[in-house]
Amino acid sequence: MTAPAPAPAPEPMPGGPPAAPRAPAHRGAASPVYNDLPHRVLKPGVRAVLNRLVMRVTLEGVENVPHDEPLIFAGNHSSWLDGPLVVIEAPRTVRCLVKSEMYTRIVGRLLLISGQIPIDRGRADRDALHTALDELSRGGAVGVFPEGTRGSGEMAAVQHGIAYLAVHGRCRVQPVACINTGAALPKGARWPRRSVQVRVVFGKPFEVEVPANPRSRRALAAVAEDIRVRLLEHLEAARAA
Repeated sequence: MTAPAPAPAPEPMPGGPPAAPRAPAHRGAASPVYNDLPHRVLKPGVRAVLNRLVMRVTLEGVENVPHDEPLIFAGNHSSWLDGPLVVIEAPRTVRCLVKSEMYTRIVGRLLLISGQIPIDRGRADRDALHTALDELSRGGAVGVFPEGTRGSGEMAAVQHGIAYLAVHGRCRVQPVACINTGAALPKGARWPRRSVQVRVVFGKPFEVEVPANPRSRRALAAVAEDIRVRLLEHLEAARAA
């Protein structure tokens, strides 16, 4: 994946004002602005029903989530529950990248209403990535499960898309660990098991090092590995708590 190189930061004039911060290495917002009214109105009630009646969910580290900056929520992925939990439990509006196959019938309508971003995982979907960058450029939050698909949730490998977003969006990464979701909704199950205690643990956001050449595949791979290690550390700490 490639993108235009960022413009160099202006040098401060002697005795003058400090140089302005570097602008995101992004072509500029072009996708429609999402109105998050459904989140602000409906999320509190949906969260209460989900956490108390449908499942048993506990939240940890909510105080670690900043509300006034662009942010990438990133976590492990072992169950279909992970995405909805991040969107519903996060204390701010989160728009997740969701595989395009999910956008059918009622589920597809709900995903669109809630502002989730369809992505074609079979190719380098620039439209999806640029929509996510647009959201970040407006100060919003994007959700990514960098393992790419449901699995063991052990963060053994991550795709490079999250590095692309973090580097070109010039934003921090918010680690989130979804614990016991695989046991609460195993593959093939149609309804979550209320007997399983699920934990959603938000860690402290961290910055990534922006490489000198943000278009370099090798540089993005190194950033992705750094993100993987940090997410794994948070996941292990959350499990041990």
